[in-house]
Amino acid sequence: MNKLRLIMQFTYSAVAVVASAADFDITVTDRAIVQRCVTSNEARNIAVGMPGGFNFTFDPVRCRLDTVWFGEFLDYRGEATGRGGGKLQILGVKQLVGTEELPVRIGDAEREPKTIRFEGYRKEPATGIPTFLFRVDGVAIEQRVLSFGSDQVTIELHFPNDNHPHCYYRMDPVAVASVDVNENLRISDRGVMQIPPGENWAQIRLRLMPSQEKFVRQKPTTNGQLLYALHCMSCHTLDGKKKIGPSFADLWTKERIVMRDGQNETVVADEHYIRESILQPQAAIVQGYENANRMVDIRKTLNDEQIDALVKFLMQKKP
Repeated sequence: MNKLRLIMQFTYSAVAVVASAADFDITVTDRAIVQRCVTSNEARNIAVGMPGGFNFTFDPVRCRLDTVWFGEFLDYRGEATGRGGGKLQILGVKQLVGTEELPVRIGDAEREPKTIRFEGYRKEPATGIPTFLFRVDGVAIEQRVLSFGSDQVTIELHFPNDNHPHCYYRMDPVAVASVDVNENLRISDRGVMQIPPGENWAQIRLRLMPSQEKFVRQKPTTNGQLLYALHCMSCHTLDGKKKIGPSFADLWTKERIVMRDGQNETVVADEHYIRESILQPQAAIVQGYENANRMVDIRKTLNDEQIDALVKFLMQKKP
């Protein structure tokens, strides 16, 4: 892998995302959804949600099927809240597919590729199902991933050039319940699928091990300090420095002047005032910030328990 030179060309596609207001779920209806995202601690993958509840991620660096799960698709909260760029939670239990780190080999099943070039994907007009386009050591390959039943995954490889050399697809057969291939392919007991020279199409059918895990949605963080860093820090400091909004360091005076319903009003900075300022930021505007940018409605982002944790954190900053 250290000698592997990866040449990557990404093609980006606008994706219509349907997310519920309550929990930011991306919902798959009658067309496949393709979403670039981070679903683990590694680099960005391409997640695909298919009608019927089959979902998977494709690794564009190694050009391989990475993860599959059955159920709902993705929770978009990690990308849609705070500064964005957060990890997205898959809405299901991951199942193993046995794919090796670099599954496609050219000419020699034991030799790792020298170059992998990802060239994007195209989507079928009627279904939105993507076909991933890439080259391994110069050989053009097109790959689709499908499922025709629960715990079943089919990997289809198409070689558009007739003169390609002997190719191989490697996997761990012990990780899955069974492996089957189309009639022109051979499979060894080590999980090496041999694709003869000039063979344009290969189909690898996997039956997965049934998962014994039960999906449980991860609970959103209630760490007040983290919530402040994600949602407040860009506008409100803790050290007295001025930004778009007033600093929380100046919050704990006995009284402060605010504008309420067009009239000046003196208020005490207590828990009631803090909570009102979070939930109704335009109700009582601090003097000097009348023309500042309006604060977003945080109730669309945080639940009641998170708001309580944020209020508690701010109250702890009281000298």
